[in-house]
Amino acid sequence: MNDPAQDMAAWNQAAVEAAMSCARTSLATVEQLLKVNLEAARAALEQNSQATRELLAADDPSKLMALRSKLAQTCVQQAASYANSIYQVVAATQAQLAQTFEASMASFSKDISESAEKAGRAAPGSELSAAALKSTLSTATAMMDSLNKATRQFAQLSEAAMKTAAEQMVRGASNK
Repeated sequence: MNDPAQDMAAWNQAAVEAAMSCARTSLATVEQLLKVNLEAARAALEQNSQATRELLAADDPSKLMALRSKLAQTCVQQAASYANSIYQVVAATQAQLAQTFEASMASFSKDISESAEKAGRAAPGSELSAAALKSTLSTATAMMDSLNKATRQFAQLSEAAMKTAAEQMVRGASNK
């Protein structure tokens, strides 16, 4: 016969492992975001010091105007690059967390289905209840698969929109 305590312990262990995986992913994301921010701060410091030197060295108004345009373009390009870097980190994190969630749900559904099947065989007259539970799980799994598919499609569309927006920002700054 099936031991419910062992099943519960196994599910709890799987939940702890999934939570630890999410925590590791979150910490790795924080580390990546800190790295992106530090690199952006260093680049901004260097760019600002270089811009100050160039502005102080400009000796006529036409050079100042050309320099102003160049600085604006550089700022927009750096902002687009920064936004793209942040988006890439967030998108990768979302993908990892979604994968962890999907694997956890698949394992949980499989375990519940197996437990329902064992319970159906062990207890006379419970076949109908086990079949209903399996049907419910099947429907819930199909719904989660559809939701995950929609989430992935949304992430792909968001990524394409982000890339297009960044390219347009850079092109718009180049045309000025």
